[in-house]
Amino acid sequence: MVRFLPFLISLVLSVYALFSCIQTPDDEVPHLPKLVWILIIVFVPFVGPIVWLLMQRTTAVQRERPVRPSRPTGRSLAPDDDPDFLKSLDRYRDPRTTIKPPADRPEDTSRPKDPEPPADETPTGDAPSTETDDGKS
Repeated sequence: MVRFLPFLISLVLSVYALFSCIQTPDDEVPHLPKLVWILIIVFVPFVGPIVWLLMQRTTAVQRERPVRPSRPTGRSLAPDDDPDFLKSLDRYRDPRTTIKPPADRPEDTSRPKDPEPPADETPTGDAPSTETDDGKS
């Protein structure tokens, strides 16, 4: 079993590196054309896959380094002084706790109010009686 271990490691490493090379876009392949890398990985055991993985890692690290933007020449604003930042916070405010300015319209415009009868007049005429007749005497 121990004598198959180097072959097994070489095979797994080669298969992994081969799939990695095939899936890498052409413009991101380091230093050599993709076909040359595939041939190196297949025909040079151990060394070919290891070199591919190391070269790919170093170019990936160089690509991922963020480019620092140039510093603005003016004075930078604190977050609470930046109007764009303050506008972006509106979506997080709870509408129940936000104080709204009073409206310029009357309070209740949904339906007109019924006029109330004057207090000194009593209803007369055919107004229904408030007493109920149970039918018991």
